Amino acid sequence: MRKPKSHRIRFSNWRKLGGKPLMTMASLVEQRLVEPLLQDGFEWTDVYLRDPDFPNNGNEIVLERGTGGEIAVIIFNFDKYHRPAFEMHLARREAQPPYAFIHSASLVRRTSQYFHFWGKPWWLPVRFWTEGMSERAVARLAGKLDQALAFVERGECGPNIGRLVHMVQRTTNAS
Repeated sequence: MRKPKSHRIRFSNWRKLGGKPLMTMASLVEQRLVEPLLQDGFEWTDVYLRDPDFPNNGNEIVLERGTGGEIAVIIFNFDKYHRPAFEMHLARREAQPPYAFIHSASLVRRTSQYFHFWGKPWWLPVRFWTEGMSERAVARLAGKLDQALAFVERGECGPNIGRLVHMVQRTTNAS
């Protein structure tokens, strides 16, 4: 039986299908968003929640950092139709099956949004999307990484955390 390809290879192959605009956007995301998170202790994973039954899709980058019995998860989910756009999902989950959510939301542009695709809008033809536009979109998001980290670590909802926030109320048995 052949060993499956690592996720980084699958992601690299997937992004080539979108041509230069997607390759530029994906490279910028890796350099300016993923690298700082890797330096902060996150790991680029091949499988979701460290479970071999949940391999990551080729169009996403999943970063995880385990602390205690919990896992902080940041997902860069690129547009499935290969346009240079992605959304950023943030979550903290329990480390054991069934991997219950502690809190979960998306990083958005406006507080009224549930999720937001950063990058090329759907209505703009790809030929008009420039490298500079990708650089500005990623730079805008890089300025919000502190909010993302505060949310996945402590559940703090900054101004760019989406409205649909899944929070689990924990109860303790005090005797």
